Amino acid sequence: MEIILDNVSYKSKKIDEYLNNISYTFKQEINFINGINASLIKDLLFQEKNTKEGYIALDKKGKKYDIFFITDDYKLYKDNLYEEINYLNKLYKLNFKNIDKRIINALKMINLDITYISEEFKLMSSNELKLVKLAIALILNSKIIVFDYFEKGMPYYQMNYIKKLLSKLNKMYNKNIIIFSDDIDCYINIVNNILVINNGNIVFNGTNKDIYNDDLYKYIDEPSIISFIKYLKSKGHEFDSYIDIKELLKAIYRDVENK
Repeated sequence: MEIILDNVSYKSKKIDEYLNNISYTFKQEINFINGINASLIKDLLFQEKNTKEGYIALDKKGKKYDIFFITDDYKLYKDNLYEEINYLNKLYKLNFKNIDKRIINALKMINLDITYISEEFKLMSSNELKLVKLAIALILNSKIIVFDYFEKGMPYYQMNYIKKLLSKLNKMYNKNIIIFSDDIDCYINIVNNILVINNGNIVFNGTNKDIYNDDLYKYIDEPSIISFIKYLKSKGHEFDSYIDIKELLKAIYRDVENK
């Protein structure tokens, strides 16, 4: 499932962000978006069509739970995960069977203990709540999962695990993963598409093949691995355009051995 923006102009009433005649398709891949907030897209998708200029839609007929936004302002209706899923099951008329098993499987996928079934949301940390929201998206089997600065405050080991999970969700289960962030360094090794918006306009639209394009870094910080490779090349060491630090370290080791 894809999200299509066609000549969309819009100014948020909640935040100081806007779009100027934007046309873009969030493909069924892993999309990195910088320069606007996920709530802007959320506003556009779930409001009446006559409140905006342009056209925004899904490429296939979908239901509200087909798109899940993992944002700070996502409303949790109940006190814990078990009650939340039972509520959503009735709200969306999903007719889930064996809810306990669905919840346990989702928690295992995101590497959380099964005690989170009954842990109260108000006692959880912000990172725990992010992970629980991801579990909800998996339980609902949402086709599009939108992450809004998910990496903020998340420990490296957890983010590393989550990134592997996102790649799996995209490749094996055809999930459309949309990541709103200003930290491309975090996601460089998993993204397929890169979109940068500045002052309401698209200033960069590329793929992971453009990760070494200097034009991209006029607007966002250059990832450390790219800066490091450029430094090595300036010292006479020729390396390919790596995006994975482990592969780069192997290449450095081979380079040292051959000299």
